[in-house]
Amino acid sequence: MKIPFAGMAFYQPYKGKHDLYFKIDTVEPDNSGKLLFGSSDFHIPTFLYERENGAFDWLTQNHDGESQLSFRISKDWTEFTLYEDNTGTEGADAFHEFGSLFCYAILNYDACVLHGVVMEYNGMGILVTAASGTGKTTHTRMWRERENALIINGDRCLCRKLDGRWYAYGMPWSGSSGEYINRRVPITAIVCLKQAPENAVRRMNPFEGTLAMMQRIFAPVWTGDMQNKGFDLAENLASMIPVLELSCRPDFEAVDVLKEAIENLGEIR
Repeated sequence: MKIPFAGMAFYQPYKGKHDLYFKIDTVEPDNSGKLLFGSSDFHIPTFLYERENGAFDWLTQNHDGESQLSFRISKDWTEFTLYEDNTGTEGADAFHEFGSLFCYAILNYDACVLHGVVMEYNGMGILVTAASGTGKTTHTRMWRERENALIINGDRCLCRKLDGRWYAYGMPWSGSSGEYINRRVPITAIVCLKQAPENAVRRMNPFEGTLAMMQRIFAPVWTGDMQNKGFDLAENLASMIPVLELSCRPDFEAVDVLKEAIENLGEIR
């Protein structure tokens, strides 16, 4: 298996204890498990089965129903075994698919992933979230051009709470943006971007912020403890970090308006 360049950018030899383990091996296939979620109508048909012993099988297919990738996942989501790869991509597709599994596994470590851009400005971590096609990439790249902001990840916000403080991290999965840096920054603000004819910022209340985070978090669609952990983290994130709604046009004035709001967070109501 060849690790893609994005993965190698985060590679650090480490001989101590690991939280998650990934390996390639042969296992006994088991199709008798309970289907937790899945559909052949997905862009990539994907299915998750829970086995009788509590472990899971994560399977992908092509649209002809032929098996593509098969992962065996331990009951506690700490061990991942790739036991089938018929994609012909020398591990590239498997690495990409593992990014989805990673988003679920880290929920057990006071961490979550949001759909959005992580950027750093003057030591502040700013998360810009929005539905696909709204303009978060355009807006954050204007920050880079105008304010020399650093884009740490162009598509996914990896957030983790450590010692009572939330941090954002780079990660090797960045959608189609191709922008990723192995870096950590404390989170100062979360921005929910929406298109509008005028540029304006308002601070969301904790309830609004929680709903917004729940719409952007990578949490299991099947019910259970992991889904609850995802929602709890979304609520905690919104209660501890200011969540701003930026109504904006795709112009540099929007950058100026948001910059002023972030620099004066204590005055925004």
